[in-house]
Amino acid sequence: MDINALELLIPLTYIPGVALLIMSTSQRYTDVNSMIHEFSKEECIVKTERVTQELRRAHLFRNSLLALYLSVAFFSLGSLVAFLVNSWGITTSTVVLEIATVIGVACIVFAVSKLAAESILTLDIIKRHTKRHEDKTDDPS
Repeated sequence: MDINALELLIPLTYIPGVALLIMSTSQRYTDVNSMIHEFSKEECIVKTERVTQELRRAHLFRNSLLALYLSVAFFSLGSLVAFLVNSWGITTSTVVLEIATVIGVACIVFAVSKLAAESILTLDIIKRHTKRHEDKTDDPS
């Protein structure tokens, strides 16, 4: 089975989309880190529940970024190895390409699941903050 050189580059077409996810996730991760640093700078006692939630968000972002970086690595590595093997005349190189592509896609699915979990957590934080604000405005004292 002879493989076309362009087919070896197909996993690389995922990289621009993954790069956009990396950029947006990195920015949100930076925002969470800045918030945690602000908590640590405050002289007053910080509510541990909020700090714990922000740390959970930071972990979710870190895991997402790691998975996205791994997906880029597997897409690139799979295409590179398959291209090199194919250029040497070995036609069984599609196995390497397919395995690396599947692992890369699995990493993206993992990252997206972590980003979805972070979105749910963020909504929970917003709801709790809004509820506390409503409770304070309803308090006549």
